[in-house]
Amino acid sequence: MTDRERLIRLNLIPELGSTWLRRVLDAFGGLDRLWAADVRELQQVAGISPQAAERLDAARKDDACLERELALAERCGAAIVTLADAAYPTRLKTIPDPPLALYVRGTLTAADETAIAIVGSRRASPYGRQCAERLSEDLALRGITVVSGLALGIDGAAHRGALRAGGRTLAVLGSGLARLYPPAHERLADQAAEQGAVLSEYPLEAEPLPHHFPRRNRLISGLSLGVIVVEASARSGALITADCALEQGREVFAVPGPMTSVTSEGTHRLLKQGARLVTSVEDVLDELRLVSCVSR
Repeated sequence: MTDRERLIRLNLIPELGSTWLRRVLDAFGGLDRLWAADVRELQQVAGISPQAAERLDAARKDDACLERELALAERCGAAIVTLADAAYPTRLKTIPDPPLALYVRGTLTAADETAIAIVGSRRASPYGRQCAERLSEDLALRGITVVSGLALGIDGAAHRGALRAGGRTLAVLGSGLARLYPPAHERLADQAAEQGAVLSEYPLEAEPLPHHFPRRNRLISGLSLGVIVVEASARSGALITADCALEQGREVFAVPGPMTSVTSEGTHRLLKQGARLVTSVEDVLDELRLVSCVSR
């Protein structure tokens, strides 16, 4: 069995998560020792519960589950890229808890190493959508990949701006590729796959469970050089992405908004905390010392 197949099997274990699995892998020093261990060793070396050890042991032996997932990926037109593969995004490897596997519909290219994330409120105002689309379009025109989460509101506007400019965009899901969420963005996802990629760390049929989205946010920032927040309430998920960016050593930017708007509370708080003010794409390019990657 290849390392790639082993990583996919581990990633299929329901709801254990990449952080937990990485801890187990580190305890054993690699896949070979992990696969050779019996259930008792799994508990003793990794310090996991008997129930978790049994689930891990069952996953190692479940050939049928792996075969089903590989067949479904083929039917969905999705590639599975693991940490053992050369195609795994280099930038994502640098975060503290990279996923063991990524499901990708579309293509990942070397150009995606120069990427900026744009995130924000699902309940975006016309002003917020306009800002997101304009920034995204301007980034794409300079050959920079735009990353977002395919959500309603700011995320959707960010993807559309990049697509309209003929640029690349990466849409990171909080569900499996075969359970696209939100359904209203199915066409947008198809367009993103044509001009970039739609990707997820979750198995193909994983449902869009609430706790998946905060985990998803670390991938949005992890794939990017920096994160631009356009409209965010005080409890917005976009602020989780900003926190992830800071933990990963990425730059955080924020677009100011009307002081009377609820969706300005989060962005203005970020600015008070030291986020870079964005009034145009040049603010981002100057801070990151980026120049146009292509001539259009």
